[in-house]
Amino acid sequence: MADDVFPDRDMSHRDKVEFMLEREGWALDAVPAQPDTDPPFPRYAYTIGVEDRFAFPELLIVGLTPVACRGLFGLVVDALAGGTELPLGAPFIGLLDGGQPCALLPVELPACIGLFPALAEHRRLAGDADDASTMVQLAWPDPAGVLPWEDGFAAELAPLQVLIGDPPGPRAV
Repeated sequence: MADDVFPDRDMSHRDKVEFMLEREGWALDAVPAQPDTDPPFPRYAYTIGVEDRFAFPELLIVGLTPVACRGLFGLVVDALAGGTELPLGAPFIGLLDGGQPCALLPVELPACIGLFPALAEHRRLAGDADDASTMVQLAWPDPAGVLPWEDGFAAELAPLQVLIGDPPGPRAV
């Protein structure tokens, strides 16, 4: 098929990552939900190469489809490419439509590197330790604009957006 994303459907996973890195300057790896774990773990996606290209942490999104993750990663990459400095840790407005807040939460990568095998392999092939990268989790709001660690976050979305990154402390009043 001429419109396939990858020129060869039988490419190895690493070759697909390399293809995306060459074509886009960064790659996405999507991991399916793990319903048999206790507790079940939702699907997630993460980037490879954002740190190399922009000196900004790799990105992680939990609980959304790969297509949605690709779109959100693209927003961050476009902002970085345009010279925007994105804050780490604290919620901010300006990345998402409609004045919706989001946050880029620091992830302790050494504690969870097993969740990111393609990133670990990428670092290893570069001659670095598997966990030599930095990473942030893009935390997304519920439809009312509430973030997952805030009171009132939609209960039905809580099992989808598992926080691996460290949420900020309480807001000053």
